[in-house]
Amino acid sequence: MDQGRVVRLGVGGAAVGAVLLAVAAFGALRAVDALDDRVDAQYSAYARLSGSLDGMGRRPGTEAASATSRAVQKVVDSGIAAGDSEALETRLALWIEDTSDPVAFAALEEQTAAIGEDLSRRQARADLYALGLTGALLALLALGTLLGLRRLSGRQRALARELVHHERAGADARRMSALVETSPDLVAVLDHDSTLSYVSPSASAILGILPEHLVGRRLVDLLSAHDSATVARHLVTARGGDHDVTLRLDAGEGRLQVLTGTLADRSDDPSIEGWVLTVRDVTERHDQEDRANEHTLRDPLTGLANRQLFRDRLEHATDRLAVRQEPLAVLMCDIDDFKHVNESRGHGVGDQVLAEFGTRLQAELSPADTVARMSGDEFAVLLEGRDADGAEKIARRILTRLNEPFRFEDTAVSAHASIGIAVAPDADVTGSDLLRNADVAMAWAKDRGKATFAHYEPGLHALALERLAIRGELQHAIRDNEFVLHFQPTVDLRTETITGFEALVRWQHPTRGLLAPQAFISIAEQSGLIVELGHWVLREACFAAVGLQTALHQPTMSVNVAAQQIVQADFVDWVVAALEDSGLAPRHLVLEITESVLLDDMAGAVERLAVLRDLGVHVAIDDFGTGYSSLAYLSRLPVDILKVDKTFVDNVCDGREGASVTEAIIAMSRTMQLTTVAEGVELPEQAAWLKEAACTMGQGYLWSRPVDLARAHHLMRAGVPRQRVRAEAQPRHAAPWADDSLG
Repeated sequence: MDQGRVVRLGVGGAAVGAVLLAVAAFGALRAVDALDDRVDAQYSAYARLSGSLDGMGRRPGTEAASATSRAVQKVVDSGIAAGDSEALETRLALWIEDTSDPVAFAALEEQTAAIGEDLSRRQARADLYALGLTGALLALLALGTLLGLRRLSGRQRALARELVHHERAGADARRMSALVETSPDLVAVLDHDSTLSYVSPSASAILGILPEHLVGRRLVDLLSAHDSATVARHLVTARGGDHDVTLRLDAGEGRLQVLTGTLADRSDDPSIEGWVLTVRDVTERHDQEDRANEHTLRDPLTGLANRQLFRDRLEHATDRLAVRQEPLAVLMCDIDDFKHVNESRGHGVGDQVLAEFGTRLQAELSPADTVARMSGDEFAVLLEGRDADGAEKIARRILTRLNEPFRFEDTAVSAHASIGIAVAPDADVTGSDLLRNADVAMAWAKDRGKATFAHYEPGLHALALERLAIRGELQHAIRDNEFVLHFQPTVDLRTETITGFEALVRWQHPTRGLLAPQAFISIAEQSGLIVELGHWVLREACFAAVGLQTALHQPTMSVNVAAQQIVQADFVDWVVAALEDSGLAPRHLVLEITESVLLDDMAGAVERLAVLRDLGVHVAIDDFGTGYSSLAYLSRLPVDILKVDKTFVDNVCDGREGASVTEAIIAMSRTMQLTTVAEGVELPEQAAWLKEAACTMGQGYLWSRPVDLARAHHLMRAGVPRQRVRAEAQPRHAAPWADDSLG
């Protein structure tokens, strides 16, 4: 081999070796340099955090917490061990939840100190690595110089690239500034305590305040308490990202200005170092939504809350029960026989009654209470802080207020209500529970005679289910002809002979047996089935009356007429059809109406009854003395008979008020040339007293209880010998269904 070539190869190999050694030494130097830089950065972040914690006692509160959060983030971003990062963030989060907690603060300090000790050890190791490489660096000084020159050249190229980047960034910044300055949205920059450092010119148009008057003020001082808390929470605990915000500012005169937008954390952006708020004014849209919501949450007829708003407030009230431990009650109010008002007076008057009803309800309540129209003629009242006694007092006041007739120009309408009361038994009750319980109690109040109130009791659920079952079975009963008539005789007190019968409906239920009217009449009235049932009773009674007539005896037949029947436009036609189909002469038919019909539809009742009376049909007022009728009402009605209620007859022999009231009714009847029938006569002494007082006729157990048609035929033939019937007479009030009737 050529020696020169060998030398060249040796020199080349040495050069290559030197280069490789230089590269290795340089790589090691760069590694040590990078390690040293990283440790320095970590130590700097640690020193900032340590200083923040040392100064915590001098700067407590939100600002200190924010500064500490930022310092911790710097430590985490510097690249310390993952375990140390997680431990540090965990202890920071615990302390942020309660900055006054000394234990959490001590744990944060302890973790910070541990990180500092670890950094010190890493710094020592870096120094040892640097010392070991010093010799190699000295040997390769020339090579290092060359590398330094090359590095300088690289930095020059990097500087050139950076200058180009800054020029482009400057152009971008100028474009962004122009966009912000001309944007219709409000843009603001604020620091960790919400102090505004920049506000865009649009503040003048949106807020009516010059931007320079806002700079330096805290945003939270301009907002409502709720929104201030939300913004403060974002600034203290939230890091990074954009957050949707809705801000409400006092616009004066009780109005709120509503702004919506985003709050973005730009703390890491050197050009901002804070939070950027971007919002726009949506006050007009918000007001429109409020008006729309108000419309959807209010009953348009009465102006009261509707079902949706009531249920919402009720649910909030039940949620507060667990915290406040205050009583809570719900009243359910339903206007009795309101359908009758609509049918007899028209829906216009019905709407006026509903509106006035709501006004009267509100008048008996405090501003803190909620009254709502739930549907149709059903209203609900929410009473917070009221127990059962307090709720009952309000129910009584409402009923008293409703006793006054509703007057509209020349129209007077009588409307009463049944009220159910439900009180929250404990904090676990739901709004739906209370509404259901109040509704059940209201139905029970209607069963007790209407125009009254009832408290909810657990046992009422069974009754409510029973009512639902009966209501469902009523339709089948009418279709399947399950009803029968019983007849109670009316006796002439002078001759002790039968002059007529009253038809009383019974339900021959296939499983429940024979049911008295009180078990189903109120349900039939509420469901509207009373009209169909009433037509059946009228026709059957007319046919039965014809069958009871003989050549010597032609008794009258009394039929009770419900309020819902008499308001029907074809009521007169139904009566005429029943008479014609059965062949019963009109003079042998007596229609019994209650006093409530008189007050509910005076004009309609007079018109229809006058037509029938002109045909020869007799009209009787049932249970006279228990309602509101007076001589003025009677003088306007085509009435032939007054039936004195049993409650007065019971006391005619005891020297009580019943005697004087009964005497007054009988005297008034004689003056008006009306026939008087005493109901519920059970004792011979009562019959004797009534005869002495010139009462015309009597009806009651003294002569006969209600009997079927076959027994009625027997009574017509045999009469009612008092001695015999007296032995069979029932104790007083022993069978309350006996005097119940269709109405």
